[in-house]
Amino acid sequence: MKKFLIGIPLALAFACVPLSTIAAPVVRTIKQTQASGTQAKLQTINVWNGHGVAISFYEIGETIKKVWLDDPSQILLDTDGCLEGLDQNCSSPGAGLIHLRRILRVNIPGIPQTSTTLLTVITQSSSGERKAYSFRLATSNGIPKYSQVTIQNDVARGQTAPKPQLQSLVKTQQTINQIRGGIVVAIKSGWIHQQDELHQRLQKLIGYIQAGDDISTATNKASVSQDLVNKLIALNNNSDNLRQGNSL
Repeated sequence: MKKFLIGIPLALAFACVPLSTIAAPVVRTIKQTQASGTQAKLQTINVWNGHGVAISFYEIGETIKKVWLDDPSQILLDTDGCLEGLDQNCSSPGAGLIHLRRILRVNIPGIPQTSTTLLTVITQSSSGERKAYSFRLATSNGIPKYSQVTIQNDVARGQTAPKPQLQSLVKTQQTINQIRGGIVVAIKSGWIHQQDELHQRLQKLIGYIQAGDDISTATNKASVSQDLVNKLIALNNNSDNLRQGNSL
């Protein structure tokens, strides 16, 4: 029997080994709020010898704009796109994935020798909102436990977001009508001209509100002050009151 076991072909011998001892899970997931925001906790990501680890932001649709690695003496960092501060002649910075690779320690003057370091990532959403993520990177030995870390939304894509209440939609449309009415009054009074940049920004403001942004977010994105919006609404309301008074 012993001679027979010794004569087993190498491929067959490997086939007898349980798969779980050969292949480790590939992907580790981290919820967005676990790594960014006021409720976040510092997440540790391990980097093993000879085994790179990728951090992916593809799932949440955010673009990486800038990264900082506090101690580059043991871990090399690369991305799938050029980033400001890392690449020369990067006219359009942006990436979706960071790749980390462990190297033999390089003595860098002024940097203390530690087993962990901090990685900071700045991202930007399609709406222009920026977020900061922090990760603790730790050098590790032994069998790698994962090859990729995926940042996920806290609400799964398959789940349907709650539909806005009808009352909320009606109120939003009323606000849009009041702003439009105020713009009309301002144009008739000569305070705003249709060819002005301010008029264009007000049209963008209305577009953002129609897309679902609240007043505060829409004013910031359109570079329009909240005070101006309030004055336009007041102009519309005063104009309505005058028309109603004349009709009596």
